[in-house]
Amino acid sequence: MKTVQEIEQEIAGLKEQLQTVEGTPNEVYSRIVGYYRSVKNWNKGKREEYRYRKEYIPVMTDMEVHQGDNIERKPSGIPMSVIENIAGYTYFYRKTCPNCPPVKDYLSALDFEGRSVDVDSGEGLQEAVEQGVLSAPSVIFVDDTGTELFRAFSIEEMNRILHSLVVH
Repeated sequence: MKTVQEIEQEIAGLKEQLQTVEGTPNEVYSRIVGYYRSVKNWNKGKREEYRYRKEYIPVMTDMEVHQGDNIERKPSGIPMSVIENIAGYTYFYRKTCPNCPPVKDYLSALDFEGRSVDVDSGEGLQEAVEQGVLSAPSVIFVDDTGTELFRAFSIEEMNRILHSLVVH
């Protein structure tokens, strides 16, 4: 059995080791002026520009279903049959959330019945916990039996999923 002093020395040694831990170095390649090159070899200005780049996420996949002469575009990841079964939604929000008001405005333009739940209230927080909601805004879309079809956490996600149903 170790003494308290031996355990404290071992802990101190482990804390020292922890200060020098490094991960495995990785090479990141990105396109610059027409070709791919390691980011670590870029000049200071290009590396700074790279920090502010945003990942391109296409709104729609190129997946199409041909029905005679009609072409029906399908939102990525969710079958059209699921989208057609949407009966309503539950929108979870916080008063201090900067992303919540735009999502609320987006939802008000949809042709679905919905309800809003303020997770800052005790009842709202309880419902969020029961539904497994971990962030605001969160929108749970349900069918007419109340069964969850899918969740979305931003306007971009809802746009991808509901592209053909958005009221402009």
